Amino acid sequence: MNKMISNTRFSFLITILFLGWVTCSTPPTLQEKAEQADTLVTTTLDENELPGISVTILKGGEQVYSKGFGFADLEAKKMIDPSTTRFRVGSVSKTFAASALMTLVEDNKVHLDSSVYRYVPNFPEKEWTITPRQVAGHLSGIRHYRGDEMNINRFYPSVNEALSIFEKDTLLHEPDSKYLYSTHAWTLLSAVIEQAAGTPYLDYMQQYVFDPLNMTSTHPELSDLEEVEKVSYYLRDPVGVLTPSPEVDNSWKWAGGGFISTTEDVARFLWQHAEASYLTAESLSELTTPQQTTSGESTNYGLGWSNRKDAQGNRLIGHTGGSVGGTTFAFMQPNSGVVVVMTTNVSSASFGNLANDLFTLYQ
Repeated sequence: MNKMISNTRFSFLITILFLGWVTCSTPPTLQEKAEQADTLVTTTLDENELPGISVTILKGGEQVYSKGFGFADLEAKKMIDPSTTRFRVGSVSKTFAASALMTLVEDNKVHLDSSVYRYVPNFPEKEWTITPRQVAGHLSGIRHYRGDEMNINRFYPSVNEALSIFEKDTLLHEPDSKYLYSTHAWTLLSAVIEQAAGTPYLDYMQQYVFDPLNMTSTHPELSDLEEVEKVSYYLRDPVGVLTPSPEVDNSWKWAGGGFISTTEDVARFLWQHAEASYLTAESLSELTTPQQTTSGESTNYGLGWSNRKDAQGNRLIGHTGGSVGGTTFAFMQPNSGVVVVMTTNVSSASFGNLANDLFTLYQ
């Protein structure tokens, strides 16, 4: 309890000093901002007892901060390099997949409001028709994880075979009537992408997303990536001690959460969606504009992009990611042009108020 009180007081002091700095009349230099960011990240690492953390920040497309703290591997004391050290980015994989989807929409190969059966006729028919827009917006009624599914450790050689995990289950509600987050739905979306493109899903992602955006350190976590620099994955045991996470195989959910990447790659990816270039303005609007349920309630979610606000009420767009052995935050603040991406190599981690503090510091 005393340690908790001490940590809380220390955090409060850091926040007061931080707010005093960013509100002073003379703006801090980049070096001063970096020193302040170092303090904020180190405090978060220590207070939340994270094994390691990587943080990359862009401002107007320029990288203004990128550092690793703690360890990629606790036993080997291996350091973290934000440009080469890959983490499991979890559901940020959905944001990657959404861009692939929109390249096909732009090529008139996918229509967002047509039936998914047009692209995946082998998917068992449900009570209601499902569209790619509903699937990508978590409005389809397809269920999320059940039981211990997140810990699946079986290799699925194809997207269609991965559908077998949930394809026979009934929809939980009529499409568009409720927002229900579903990673399984994105496996169906990857099947739509694969069939519409006439190319295996992973090949399409490489050719039309990762290569064009110079994401050289982003990969599906296949078993033959031994030479790729990855972190070791951890979780907390029942008494809170860090321990190696169980072995998992994420081939059943490439689009929903199967990729590994660096914070620098993810930050570049987000910035490439700040304005029309890689994708059209219309596509960017489709991706980031929140959808609504049939009752008119906003989902705060577009197509693979989440909407939220920072502590000052500024709009943020991006995604979080939770993996076995990984936690990711990846958001862009459109008003200021600031991108903040951070990853850690432990399940269900907390970053505390770090994201808000970093956006405030660099905006």
